[in-house]
Amino acid sequence: MATNDPTSGMPPFINRRLSITEWLSYVAAYDFGRIAPTRVVLHHTYIPTIEQWRGLATMQGMQRFYGAKGWRSGPHIYVAPDGIWLATPMKDIGIHAGTGNSGTAGGKLWYSIGCEMVGYYDKVRPSGAVWEGTKAVLGGLSKRLGIAPRQLISFHRDYTNQKSCPGWAVTKDWVWPEIEAWLGNQAAPPQPPPPVQVGTPTPENEALLDLLMNESFQRRGDGYNPDLAFNQYAVQHSLGFPTAKAATLADGGKTYAYQAFARDTLYCEVPRWGEVGRLSDLLGGSIPPSGLGRALLDATYRASGAIFHPDWAFHQYAVAAKLGPPLAESTKLKVGGVEYAYQVYALDTLYNKIPDWQAIHRVSELASASDAASAQLRDALLSATYQKAAGVAYHPDWAFHQIARKLNLGAPLSDSYRVTSGASQYAIQVYATDTLYNIIPKWQEVRRALPLASGGSGVVALSAGGAVPAAKPRAGMQASTLPEDSEIAVVLGRGAVFEQPGAPFHIVRYRVPFAAASGTRSGARARLLVLHSSTGSAEEDLRAMAAPDAQSMAHYYITAEGQIYQLADDDRATFHAGMATWQGRRQNINRISLGITVQRSTKGYTEAAKKALAWLVATLRERYNLAHVVRWGDLDADSRPDGADLSW
Repeated sequence: MATNDPTSGMPPFINRRLSITEWLSYVAAYDFGRIAPTRVVLHHTYIPTIEQWRGLATMQGMQRFYGAKGWRSGPHIYVAPDGIWLATPMKDIGIHAGTGNSGTAGGKLWYSIGCEMVGYYDKVRPSGAVWEGTKAVLGGLSKRLGIAPRQLISFHRDYTNQKSCPGWAVTKDWVWPEIEAWLGNQAAPPQPPPPVQVGTPTPENEALLDLLMNESFQRRGDGYNPDLAFNQYAVQHSLGFPTAKAATLADGGKTYAYQAFARDTLYCEVPRWGEVGRLSDLLGGSIPPSGLGRALLDATYRASGAIFHPDWAFHQYAVAAKLGPPLAESTKLKVGGVEYAYQVYALDTLYNKIPDWQAIHRVSELASASDAASAQLRDALLSATYQKAAGVAYHPDWAFHQIARKLNLGAPLSDSYRVTSGASQYAIQVYATDTLYNIIPKWQEVRRALPLASGGSGVVALSAGGAVPAAKPRAGMQASTLPEDSEIAVVLGRGAVFEQPGAPFHIVRYRVPFAAASGTRSGARARLLVLHSSTGSAEEDLRAMAAPDAQSMAHYYITAEGQIYQLADDDRATFHAGMATWQGRRQNINRISLGITVQRSTKGYTEAAKKALAWLVATLRERYNLAHVVRWGDLDADSRPDGADLSW
């Protein structure tokens, strides 16, 4: 029986290709062990497309992507133009459909098989080798498990309202009869007409939403994927964004996975990924002396670099008021000659005058303060909040900052920065409970990301003169849970700044769906900048570095026009260099460097590119205290032309 397929890498993938004939023999003899799956969830990859597919190289690229996020498993099967690829062993619970991964029914554990069709099927149905292979996979599993197609096959979009997956063109009134005909060795029935989608996400909105959600979830987490039950649950229950990466702990002889989000910490027993619980339900507003609730509470604080003290007033207040996890340890500041203690939480910042420890106040109570003393205290505490939570400055005249304060979006998780999706650039800033963004240069059309996930517009109606009152929460709602499905009026202070001034250049995040050509630094830190050159077109270079099977990628790419794109976070090691001798020792330069590629025209480097490079190098050197800038061609004898004429 086929249960011992050798796996490698993380998450463990088989990475073996089967023909349809080999697959049917394989599944017919497969031993699922003690528990057999009872569902198959059908997906499309969206990216990679059929044109991007490169077989094993693409499989390994996706595997690296999942591994970088800390996943312990992934989908089970990929049906590609070149065959049927085995990934996560079918006897193991996979990660592919959020709460559709697994669960309990009637006291018994169930789980599903994740089947990915390579391609993008919002507009056309799968055909050819991909659809023939998919029919064999679905039909073979139906036959092996003894479950009829209509009871066995579900879609990824059944478990989330943010995805069209497996594509809007793929419908059950087409799939089920096709599999039934395959099982009966009959001709396929006539295809039903393609569906007319009303009120569903457009591909453009879906791409933008993917980008915004991933940016928001990776500020303190591992990036966003609705296939993870924690992520899916957090979005469905408006818990905001992660404040720490997912981790595990042991309690009572069991292992639990957990992750802190802005409004609560989620947990599940391993490997029952779909059975998501909430820390707040375990606590009930009180602090237990021991047990799973206390273990999760302690772990939530540790994940943010703080220590939980059950006898501290701040901590007691935060548990009772459900302010979410802390984002830093408590500390002190002096305002107007008065000393205060404060601690930043995801949903609010607590403070008190020293030594009046029990007289606790919240910064949100000062949001609309107009007297000079209260406004001074508010701005001082908000400055401390921005610095502690995200290491950035608070600007009371910036529109994003004013809107976040008035809507009580919680602590910032990032500075404002630029991203690109399709042909548009966006300015965004991530907060604990939502992300603000606008299309550049439409600065006054500020929107919220999470309403987009629910099919809304997320428009924030702005008024600069103080004549329009801010929307008030419905009865029984806290300010931090304002309705997200309608326009919300926000009064901005006079002189609010929409486009943040200062930098002569802007760094734009370039969307890299799989980040195949990157990994962890394995504890090392960046110590030098490595410069590269490219004579290709910017569009082709960026697309190649972002491809699922990419073998190389720099952190930054500078176009001939002086536009700076960032493809990976600085704390990641990208595959832009390799082994070389530096400072007398042969070592992996990727682990200890940041890579910058500069586009070179046929006439050399443009003035715009050189100025952008000078600014970026100066910015990164100051940010990370980097003393060394080298050209890759100077380190590697086989790469002499790379950056050779970059004067540095």
